[in-house]
Amino acid sequence: MLVDHNEISQSVPGLEQADILEIIDHHRLADIQTGSPIYFRNEPVGSTATIIASMYQERGLLPSDRLAGLMAAAIVADTVMFKSPTATQRYHRMAERMARIANISLDELGQAIFSASMDNKPTESLLFGDFKDFHIADHDFGVSQITCIDSKRMMERKDEFLAIMKKTMEERGYTLMILMLTDVLLEGTQILYIGDEDIFSHAFNTQLKDHTCFLPGVVSRKKQIIPMLSALWG
Repeated sequence: MLVDHNEISQSVPGLEQADILEIIDHHRLADIQTGSPIYFRNEPVGSTATIIASMYQERGLLPSDRLAGLMAAAIVADTVMFKSPTATQRYHRMAERMARIANISLDELGQAIFSASMDNKPTESLLFGDFKDFHIADHDFGVSQITCIDSKRMMERKDEFLAIMKKTMEERGYTLMILMLTDVLLEGTQILYIGDEDIFSHAFNTQLKDHTCFLPGVVSRKKQIIPMLSALWG
């Protein structure tokens, strides 16, 4: 079963030899093929955890308190504490239901997730902690996202991030590479970018300065970054 993805580049090695039985996802349809019909549930929701929680509810099943807490955390993280354009009242209600089962506070959970110290994490681990490969119109590229409450502190590692991004681009033959430092408190994203800057300028109607810029209101890779590049490349 593939959960939260349906792209070969984002899946496990050897997927082409696997027998895929089911896909549960909330991303765009991509390039995975199956040898026979399967159950494929794809919904335009902010978090795949919302779909999984709904499947429990539809079957009259109650998840354990720990699993409910994990699903609540996933919804809070994916919707950036419900500030993402993907967030709706449905997600909030589902997260609240999971939080009640787990006996936790969504506000406290969100603060714990986004205030977790990243100071001691290696720069490379931060960069690839939430990283995805994409292929659109003959362009291969990577987009990483770090969601935090202090993007200014993350920017202190700017040169380290850019050095790893440049190396990764060369090794993988990317057209471009983007790091999103999404700041929950500022409700926007500090961008670090490697590649042809005209591509970025045309897609987002803004200019980069020293490989960086701030995009106010942009917090979603899926809804606000990838669609703009897709539109640019047709």
